[in-house]
Amino acid sequence: MLRPDALAGQVVLVTGGGTGIGRAAAVAAAAAGADVAVCGRRPEPLDEVAKLVADLGRQCVTHSCDLREPDQVAGMVDRALEHFGRIDVLVNNAGGQFMAPAEDLSVNGWRAVHRLAVESVWSVTREVANRAMIPQRSGLVVFMAFSPRRGIPGMVHATAARAAVENLASGLALEWSRFGIRSLAVAPGTILTEGLREQYDEDAIAGWTSAVPLGRLGTPEEVGDLIAFLATPAASYITGTTVIVDGGVDAWGTGMPAPAPEPREKGQS
Repeated sequence: MLRPDALAGQVVLVTGGGTGIGRAAAVAAAAAGADVAVCGRRPEPLDEVAKLVADLGRQCVTHSCDLREPDQVAGMVDRALEHFGRIDVLVNNAGGQFMAPAEDLSVNGWRAVHRLAVESVWSVTREVANRAMIPQRSGLVVFMAFSPRRGIPGMVHATAARAAVENLASGLALEWSRFGIRSLAVAPGTILTEGLREQYDEDAIAGWTSAVPLGRLGTPEEVGDLIAFLATPAASYITGTTVIVDGGVDAWGTGMPAPAPEPREKGQS
């Protein structure tokens, strides 16, 4: 969607870059002229992304790691800097969540989601900023939020985590603008990734689709192209905000009927 030299000379690091939105962001950046570093837990999807990037004539460094471990985060950044010498864009795409009623969430379940979606994100951001972007006096950090931004039934643990990084994005934009670093969040709605198709049945997907004013779910490529655009000079005055890409869901709300009140048990006042 962009000129093939729109991101020429830039290096883009994408966490969770082997599948879904992460893969789409890596490929979109390469198609716009950037070199790419991608990380994830499984090497096979990363190798597939590396081939796609190579087919576009760009370099790709892959690194399999667990972002919950600070030493592995440092190793990932080591590899990118050793190969490219700089990191211009960080896409904090890695995360994980599951659906569960709030009353059934255990403390360990809550912690598992927040450790990956909040603590690990800060670990990566801090490492990249201190070792690359602050010394360079330039950079863009992208955080992944959720839409709708009012909360999602069955996902309160995950939406709380994404709200945290959305706030982190705006706070860092205020603090790190003095280093020439932009920071923002991208909030996709329900995106029709391979993972969504594998984890949910057609009825669930149809239900989410019915809540979208545009009448369809988004694609990973639509989010990836947006992230690539935000890294271009055309977006150089955009920072400290959240860009929503959801087909109108956030403006509409959840689009679902409110749940019926649970009847009181006998004897309750």
